[in-house]
Amino acid sequence: MTSFSITAQNPESEKVYQVNYKWEAPATVVGYALNYYGLGLLKDKTRLDSATILNLDRDKIWFFDRRAAFQKRDNYDNAQLISDIGMNVALALPALLAFDKEIRKDWLPVLFLYLEAQAVGGHMYLWGGPMTHNRIRPFVYNPDFDMSMKLGGGTRDSFFSGHTSWTAGASFFTAKVYSDYHPELGNKKYWLFAAAVIPPVFVGYFRLRASKHYPTDALTGLAVGAATGILIPHLHKVNKKKNYTVIPFFGEYSGMAVSVDL
Repeated sequence: MTSFSITAQNPESEKVYQVNYKWEAPATVVGYALNYYGLGLLKDKTRLDSATILNLDRDKIWFFDRRAAFQKRDNYDNAQLISDIGMNVALALPALLAFDKEIRKDWLPVLFLYLEAQAVGGHMYLWGGPMTHNRIRPFVYNPDFDMSMKLGGGTRDSFFSGHTSWTAGASFFTAKVYSDYHPELGNKKYWLFAAAVIPPVFVGYFRLRASKHYPTDALTGLAVGAATGILIPHLHKVNKKKNYTVIPFFGEYSGMAVSVDL
């Protein structure tokens, strides 16, 4: 008896991610437009008045967050600059994926998914953060800061940290995509996700040092960014088990067996 098997692989199953550009591209463009619009709305939020500011007591802040309101005024400029630089550098982390030959071949869907992840992250920040919460920034409680700063805009935008969220979105996206293209890593991939925590923690620390955010603001931002950075590519991941095998057989009966993995 002679037997042989032919395995036919659907070309689509060789893809790591499947993107429906017809629907997702315009939705992402609209998402960025709405983010831009939302950021403009934040500038129109009602500012604090001097009476409210003078009645604030930083000793009444929850003990876990209280340290943010006791930072030195001299820290502000350098800490804010470092957090800005840290975020901007982190946003470019997915560019490192281009050094991988297999990922580089799929640069378009990977780039698109990153843009989509940051658009979703922006919405979560706006509508889950300062658009619906009015948490006063830590420096407003601190007598070392000038009243002119406290009367300025954005003083009720503390929750949650957008810097930390966008940084986490970039670092976790990078770890997720690399691990998806290299399933041979197995459990070693969790070291990548452990490393992905470092950039948002770094940025979040300096946001606290600048007295712009509380620790819980930074931790929330880290969680939101990590969720978007991981879930957006995960929801687009192609199920590699969707393939079929064709096996002709001969003997008392002749025919062909087809098995499909769903």
